[in-house]
Amino acid sequence: MWTLTLDTATPYLSLGLFRGEEGVGRVVRLGRKHEEALFGLLDELLREVGVEREEIGTLVLGEGPGSYTGLRIALAAGMGIALAHGAKVFGVSSLLAACWPFLEEGGPPLTALFTAINGLHYGATYARREGKPLVLEPPRKLKAQEVSRAQLQGSHLLLDVPPDPRALYELLPFARDGVEPLYL
Repeated sequence: MWTLTLDTATPYLSLGLFRGEEGVGRVVRLGRKHEEALFGLLDELLREVGVEREEIGTLVLGEGPGSYTGLRIALAAGMGIALAHGAKVFGVSSLLAACWPFLEEGGPPLTALFTAINGLHYGATYARREGKPLVLEPPRKLKAQEVSRAQLQGSHLLLDVPPDPRALYELLPFARDGVEPLYL
């Protein structure tokens, strides 16, 4: 069975299909047009890998934080696919999925930031310890001056890096069973 990863919390659509070391991911900047492209891109991905939708046994969905409508698109589409094919659904923080490829074992913490409205950011700080994600600061809203403080406290910043499709897959062992959107 294959694992479908999906995140639409940011201006990017992150979509992937993985099984073990096999698979492929796509990240496409769509702004606020996720719903227009999602199923077409999914069909392209399925054809490229040579998989039918019925072969999707697990979905890992980005839970945000991010755009209210964007979050709902991934969650509704993912839950619909899961319901139609009897697949299991898991949730992962979109900020963690953005940060994960850059976290080094025992390395410095990273603060992932997504630009929100009104001069705010969504942010969370993570480290990688013993192969697992360590949450140092949970997802929260930040003002510009709070972002500067995070930098001063020794955390490196990742600004508007999209959630990584393979990271969503790699984070499956640490994922929440089911999904719970994070609206901040």
